[in-house]
Amino acid sequence: MSDDTTRREYVKYGGAVIGGGLFAGCSSRSTGDSTQTAETAQATGQESETTSTTASNYTVELSPVGTVSLEEPPTNVFTHFPWFPDMASALGQGETINYLWWDGTVAGLEYFTAGFDDFEIEWADKAGEYGFAKEQLYELDSDLHLVDPAWVTTEDNWNRSDIDEVSNNVGPWLGNYYSNYHATPPEEWADGYEYYSLWELFERVATLYGERERYEALASVHDDLLGTVEEGLPPESERPTVAYLSLREDLADIYRLRLNAPGYWNSHTRPLGAIDVFGDAGLEGPFKRIDMEALLDADPDAILALWTVTEEVDFEQMEQNLRDDPVGSELAAVQNDRVYVQGTRWQGPLMNLFQLEMTAKQLYPEQFGAWPTYENGDSYPEFAEDEQLFDHQRVADIINGDF
Repeated sequence: MSDDTTRREYVKYGGAVIGGGLFAGCSSRSTGDSTQTAETAQATGQESETTSTTASNYTVELSPVGTVSLEEPPTNVFTHFPWFPDMASALGQGETINYLWWDGTVAGLEYFTAGFDDFEIEWADKAGEYGFAKEQLYELDSDLHLVDPAWVTTEDNWNRSDIDEVSNNVGPWLGNYYSNYHATPPEEWADGYEYYSLWELFERVATLYGERERYEALASVHDDLLGTVEEGLPPESERPTVAYLSLREDLADIYRLRLNAPGYWNSHTRPLGAIDVFGDAGLEGPFKRIDMEALLDADPDAILALWTVTEEVDFEQMEQNLRDDPVGSELAAVQNDRVYVQGTRWQGPLMNLFQLEMTAKQLYPEQFGAWPTYENGDSYPEFAEDEQLFDHQRVADIINGDF
């Protein structure tokens, strides 16, 4: 029996009922070993230091999985959505990631962290296809699966018994996908499903990695940044109207997104309190397709264009196409050069810090300093220290272990 298998026998779940039983990774052996240790310690009058340390350092609660406990930090971690690899890199644990979907995340994080010395995205070559199979998880043999099992059961060839099987035979699950914009989870998971902020989710991942100090240092930077933003915001009557869009450079597809919705997809726009030019009317899901005429009818002061610091969109060509379009050219945001680049709403804590700063400067240049003109291939601007809304070097130091 391998060391990994032995360690996984101590992985425990509790507090979540799946398929009529506890959502447990080898729960019978884990419970038995823990009970025996406690009884032995009581009989000898000694406390089990190992057991108490494990429970305090590597145990978290998260809906919908319940309690997850690890004997030691994971070294081989499966992810699917991009916010988890960002979290691992923020914690100095990027080398543990063995898989993710969509390598566009790599380009986005490279853009934002270009000013960090010795920062490496160790999972840059781990991107695969959307979706995954059970056999694939057996092959990867991960210590931890940072994916919401409720979302997994919406994919083909997955059900709750498969979720149990992987947790029992490979490694536990941890994730909360539907906190993205407080979406409704699948019906069989909806009872008791809770929502979390990006940083609350990050805290739990940090705990399993044994990186509480790093998390707390980064969370302090984030708190200070939110305070700076809140203090500097103008009165609501002086804030711009904004269209948050996903659009191709040829303008063939235009989608409006939520600007101020709850959830971690808007964790860099919601704190800025700008006015969503469309409001919430007519938007049931995360986005809605519109045409150029509808955009002109709304005529926002500014446009935030998603994905444009990645290779997904040629931003300069998109700008030119807007100027050349007979309808798009009438937009106030186009005429006033207020079409701005954005990264991705699939952000982890690192991208969140930079995107908060970036978007604050784009929407409120008088309060936070102007955002410079963007050309394809640019990296994140090197602002002077007094122009930074958070201490960039401090974040780099925390990632490198100086906290």
